[in-house]
Amino acid sequence: MASFNANRGWECAERRLATVTDPRRRAVMQTLRDHLKAEATEDFDLLLSTLGPNPEYHFWVEGSGFGEGPKGIDAVRAHYEGLYEERRHLVDWDIDRFVIDDDTIVTEGWFDQLFPGRVLISRGVDIDDPDAVYLLRVRLVILWPFDENAKLVGEDSYLNGHMFKPENIRKLREDEVPAQLASA
Repeated sequence: MASFNANRGWECAERRLATVTDPRRRAVMQTLRDHLKAEATEDFDLLLSTLGPNPEYHFWVEGSGFGEGPKGIDAVRAHYEGLYEERRHLVDWDIDRFVIDDDTIVTEGWFDQLFPGRVLISRGVDIDDPDAVYLLRVRLVILWPFDENAKLVGEDSYLNGHMFKPENIRKLREDEVPAQLASA
């Protein structure tokens, strides 16, 4: 496995931001960069500052129910708290495409997310070691809508098929587990 980089998503956004000159598009791109950075660094204050007052998330993912996801600021906060409590917040998202207009950004790239074995089992995934760490790899597209204040009003995520199909999941060797998860 190439070196896992939990900051890759916001670093990709930072590089793309450097090419944006339109003031409105820079504002929404800065919000997205900050949102991705907050997710990677567990900065809840920064994360919440990127959101509008009533965000709605939709996970258009096979096996997860179309349109499911947290609705409203309290549900979104609980969603992120759950990610951190279950220790499945570490992602390495190599975003290779950004499409930016005044009200929406579209991102696409390979998305690697770490899952403790016990969490996968709780989701009905057939794995062999509840104490191991697993890497989930999917191709992910997210539509990021923004309000008039350049705040996120939600996320609409799509991926290439069923999230937990066996070919998307690989058990990591102990030496592959990032320190921030291994020390948890």
